[in-house]
Amino acid sequence: MGSPARLATGVTPLDEWRPLWRNEPPSVRHVGISLRDAWFIRLLTDALGPVPSLVIGNSHGISTLLIAELLRPEPLDAIDAETSQGSSQGTQLTHRVALRLGLDVAVTSGFSPNDLESACRSSAYGFVLIDGEHTNEQLLLDYQGVVDRLDERCVIYCHDIGLRDMDAGWLKVRELAEPAGFRGFDLSASDFGSTVLVRGLPEIERMLERTCPGLRCHSSAYHAGLEVTMPSHFPDSDRLVLGPGQRVAFYGAGSDLEQYGHFMLSHPDRVAGLCDDNQCLVGTKRYGIAVSAGHTLASAKPDAIVISTHANRERVRARVAELIPHANVYPRPGLLSPVRVFCVPQ
Repeated sequence: MGSPARLATGVTPLDEWRPLWRNEPPSVRHVGISLRDAWFIRLLTDALGPVPSLVIGNSHGISTLLIAELLRPEPLDAIDAETSQGSSQGTQLTHRVALRLGLDVAVTSGFSPNDLESACRSSAYGFVLIDGEHTNEQLLLDYQGVVDRLDERCVIYCHDIGLRDMDAGWLKVRELAEPAGFRGFDLSASDFGSTVLVRGLPEIERMLERTCPGLRCHSSAYHAGLEVTMPSHFPDSDRLVLGPGQRVAFYGAGSDLEQYGHFMLSHPDRVAGLCDDNQCLVGTKRYGIAVSAGHTLASAKPDAIVISTHANRERVRARVAELIPHANVYPRPGLLSPVRVFCVPQ
């Protein structure tokens, strides 16, 4: 097992097996699922009830069979490109186990999203697991491929976002999903940094918004049931805590704003405004917030201001001081780190 927090398996195709020779292990592909991921999936599927489900990235089928078991008797469709070692045997294994357990599972060999049409037997899905090629670009393509195949009450579970540094892709997906009624949450307690999009499940949303601070915002990691203190990424002076009813304004709507996208999407009511002197950006939307002209900063009446740009930071600081003298501006002078913004519940 290796770690009690992870259920791991080793699958060796018969034509690749060989006895140990001079301490060389046989060719083996280790795959598994985090037990914390299994717990989160169980929580979400319990709230959904039996619904058709879709899995992108089957590998050896552990996640597929877990979800199919939780959502039976509804059908589960899966698609896998079968480009990794042993994944074609994994498809066969998935079908064999599903047949033995009486689960309605169909695995299609193909690429998402191009081959989803042939892989999907249901017109609308309530649960989707995205666990295919782990890149920012593919994550966005997979979301765009499934968004029109979803029920009103649904969950999209995105795996390995934190582990494979797909923060940028996840942030873009959240931004696109918000107008469709989704709320995004970072499951910071998961072993591999999973994330979810939830729609039509208010009780689940309330629970997640109180327990999911963000993939890069938690100060502890949990492995094998033990709490391990992690080093702080930012100094305490670059930490902004908003009290009840307080709001923050951001100055700078360029690419550096990405560091605050999670906060803006999760706490839009705590954002007093988003300002920029670049007229090409004024009137556009970033993470659900409309960009206003720089001179409107004072009218937003923020309790604190975050300079959300690295370019010409000192010039921007002087501009902010001109607009609102004696304002609480972050980061503090001389510090270059991004600011961590936290909210005390209303």
